[in-house]
Amino acid sequence: MNKQSSVVPAFLTPSTMLRLAIVGVFDAALMWLILQLLGDGNYPLAGILAVVILIISFCFSLDQFKPYRWLGLSLAFTTLFVLYPILYTFYLSTTNAGYGHILTKQEAVDFLERQQYVPESGQQYKWTAYRSLEAQDDYVLWLQAEDGTTYLTGLNTATKPAGLDQEGVGPADDKGIPTTIQGYQRLEKRDTVAMIDQLGELAFGVSPDVIRITSLSVAATTQQRYTYDDKNDTLTDHETGLVYHPKEGVFVTEAGQELPPGFRVGVGTDNFNRFFSSAALRGPLFRIISWNFAYAILSVMCSFALGLFIAVLFDSLPGKEIIRALLIIPYPIPALVSILIWRNLLNPDFGALVKLQESLFGTAPHWLTDPTWTRIAIIIINMWLSYPYFYIVSSGALQAIPTDMLDAASVDGANAWQRFSHIILPLLLKIVSPLLVASFAFNFNNFNLIYIFNQGNPPIAGSPIPAGHTDILISFVYRLAFNSAQSDYGLGASISIVLFLFVAAITWGQFRYTRVLEDQTA
Repeated sequence: MNKQSSVVPAFLTPSTMLRLAIVGVFDAALMWLILQLLGDGNYPLAGILAVVILIISFCFSLDQFKPYRWLGLSLAFTTLFVLYPILYTFYLSTTNAGYGHILTKQEAVDFLERQQYVPESGQQYKWTAYRSLEAQDDYVLWLQAEDGTTYLTGLNTATKPAGLDQEGVGPADDKGIPTTIQGYQRLEKRDTVAMIDQLGELAFGVSPDVIRITSLSVAATTQQRYTYDDKNDTLTDHETGLVYHPKEGVFVTEAGQELPPGFRVGVGTDNFNRFFSSAALRGPLFRIISWNFAYAILSVMCSFALGLFIAVLFDSLPGKEIIRALLIIPYPIPALVSILIWRNLLNPDFGALVKLQESLFGTAPHWLTDPTWTRIAIIIINMWLSYPYFYIVSSGALQAIPTDMLDAASVDGANAWQRFSHIILPLLLKIVSPLLVASFAFNFNNFNLIYIFNQGNPPIAGSPIPAGHTDILISFVYRLAFNSAQSDYGLGASISIVLFLFVAAITWGQFRYTRVLEDQTA
């Protein structure tokens, strides 16, 4: 009886309590973040984080989900860092997001309604600013009208006539401006210049006689320039009298005059239609896709061939451990560093390799400006970056090949090439084929090498849109979305979706092929 009463319930054990406490803190932090996102109107990301909370809570709180804990953690991070970017990219592809269309409609309306103008009847003043000694964000203005009348106004305080003899107003300087005002310190000229943007956002006085700073020397009575009518969905310009209505992501008048900024709206499949039907895109697109395939295939084939050659060459040599350590030196070096080193080595003005080629042959290829030689340079650099990986993989795979099969082939009279081509290579491909597929998918979207080495250049002459001879699809998308004068996020996102589906289909087909290859060699 006493023994049974001493048994501690499973949910009260220290390890369980600690686990639940950690999960609770994690959930609380995510809930706080979700509330912030909901307040900002970012409902999709808030929903994704809610799914992450559910996955983590169920897997780490309930014992029946114990086998799925680490799988659940992976699923949660996959949802956050893979699924959400895919969904958001798909959302962007159905909008006109881009240059001039970054804001939502409400944000664009809010921005326009904050704009002020000086009406014809508006009074202009020379101004001097004073900052409160107690509150750093409280200011008053000493105003001088054109007729010499002086006024004192503050934030949300009525503008009233004031004189130097008024109580609280300090002595005047040689320009007749008070050096102090009770409770406030006069801003020096250098402080005024530094704070002009901040001061320009402040509204002094009370409506309808609001006074705003319009320049370093002038303040004026201003009025709200634009007013949005939610019922009629129109925007009225009180300065010109024009009425704007929304059309395709921008406010326009009946005459077609546009009012920036624009805003994001849904465009359905228009971006996909542009991608497949635009003559401007079709021009460089065929070259880019052809080079993209050649780049990915040649990178994998050359890197794998070099890594396998080195692995076979040094497999039976003495001291191969030291040789291996030396050969994989490029692998731990960050790719960014290696690419920049290669770029400097091939620089036509001071590159060491270029100078060496010129001294030996009298000339050197134009590695950065000639399309063919630039592509060759990219393949060489990618081989340098990738061969250590395939060398390590091939070295390990060679150890898994049964030596008795090679010995039997030797007894049957097979030479070294026959043993390699009929036994070693087929068995090796069976082992490493999934890695080759993964490497192809990686190189198909290997943006870093293309952009860091030469930013996709040299440019394609006569192309109606910016494109380079060494651009691959992902760097071409980056150009469209970020580097062009008219950044087009929607079109870039639609091409990214097509590229994602394309690579997924190719990868799936390659895995199907490797499965057939495994069945044939089994």
